[in-house]
Amino acid sequence: MYFDVLKNKIFEQAEVYDKVKNGERSSVVWKAFHDTEWGIRDFNYLNRNRLAHYISYARIDDEEMIKFLFTEELQDRKNNSFQGIGESLRILTSLLQNYNESGKYNYLFNEAKNANFDCACGYDPNECEDTCLEQMDVLDCIYLAMELQYLDVAETLVEEWKSGVVDWTDAERKKLIQFYDYLGKNNENAIQYKALLDTAIASGKCFDIVSAYNDIINCYIKEKQYELGYFYLKEMIATVDFKEILQIRLFASVLEESFEIICALDTPPFDLWKWAKKYLLNMEKQKMFGNLYKKAIAAAKRCGDPIATELENEYITWKNTMGITRC
Repeated sequence: MYFDVLKNKIFEQAEVYDKVKNGERSSVVWKAFHDTEWGIRDFNYLNRNRLAHYISYARIDDEEMIKFLFTEELQDRKNNSFQGIGESLRILTSLLQNYNESGKYNYLFNEAKNANFDCACGYDPNECEDTCLEQMDVLDCIYLAMELQYLDVAETLVEEWKSGVVDWTDAERKKLIQFYDYLGKNNENAIQYKALLDTAIASGKCFDIVSAYNDIINCYIKEKQYELGYFYLKEMIATVDFKEILQIRLFASVLEESFEIICALDTPPFDLWKWAKKYLLNMEKQKMFGNLYKKAIAAAKRCGDPIATELENEYITWKNTMGITRC
């Protein structure tokens, strides 16, 4: 069965469990590090999460170990800049509840509840239920493999799931896109984005159509296939009336990708710059944002347009108004 693939992978943690049991705890203790984008993170969160799942699915009766892992997880919840609850805390709560008949661990659950804003809002020790691997369907197993970052297992399970899909609805296509994004197979998503675009065009709804075009264009931008991105951008510009979305962020995204493509193509498409510049200059200043300024400035320079200097000055003013000292 499909869950055996995941189960075998999870049970590889038996070796880690034995090491921790024998006092080698360095791989699962809370270990802070500073991420330049996300702030304070825990170097060992994934290791602890994997071990917690192993203890749960192997039905290991080890109160001391579970309590130890829970207290380490508490440190992460209290100090992690991203805050969050996390699957590790949920599964460790479920395990620790098995030893809480007298309420002796309520103080730990209260600590978890007050660890951060997300926990205060969404953590409930009485709702953290244990699960059985054999009762999971293939989608559950895929999401768990992704949670535990078992890429090889996730890829195998995704292929298993794909083989069972009879009706490729938009919802199923979006799932596959999510899975392929996670697996680093974004280059295989274009066919799914094209199918979603066809559905959106058939609906006749401007927002849906532009959103679908944006998705396929950004797919090609990620893959550095700028000519294909430009093809769909020109098709969108030629066929869509943007009046309905000019005042919302979606249209700003259209301008962003336009500027990216202008900068990336071997020969800058001056017609695209002329089209995008018209809308950029008419955009309300309060709707501008950092990335849009930076990409517009780069595109203006690429096309040799002196308006780049004016945009740079506007960008400096915008940063000062927003209190931004970097970027």
